[in-house]
Amino acid sequence: MTELGYPTSSEEMVVRLEAIVGRTDHAVFVAVENDIAAGMVAISTAPSLYRNDPQGAIVALVVSSRFRGRGLGGLLVRRGEIWLRDRGVNHVTVKPSTHREDAHRLYARLGYEHTGLRFSKTLV
Repeated sequence: MTELGYPTSSEEMVVRLEAIVGRTDHAVFVAVENDIAAGMVAISTAPSLYRNDPQGAIVALVVSSRFRGRGLGGLLVRRGEIWLRDRGVNHVTVKPSTHREDAHRLYARLGYEHTGLRFSKTLV
C-alpha cells in the first residue's frame, strides 16, 4: 500500500486484513517471488442496483517496483477476475487515480474501457 502512496505499517495492514478474512465478498491475492511479496490484488463483490448480477471491483492492485515489467499486474488482475466470475460477477470496475498512467495502460491492455470519471471526498 505504501508503494501506491498510502503509507501503511505492517501492524495497520494486519488490522485491515483481519477485517476482510472470512468474508465471502472480498479477496486478496498475493504474488510471491523468492519468498518476497511482489504484488497483490484486492477484489470485492456487492449487490447492484443497476445490474441483475453482482458488481465486481478491483479495490487495489500493486506490484512492487522491484518486480514491475514482468507481467505480474496482468496475472494478478486475471486471478481476481477468475475469483469474481466464480461468484457470478459479469462486470468489474476499477477506479485508478488519474496520475496512475501505467495502471491505465495495463487495464486498457487487459480489455478494460475508460467509461467515466470519479469524484472523491474525505469525510472528517
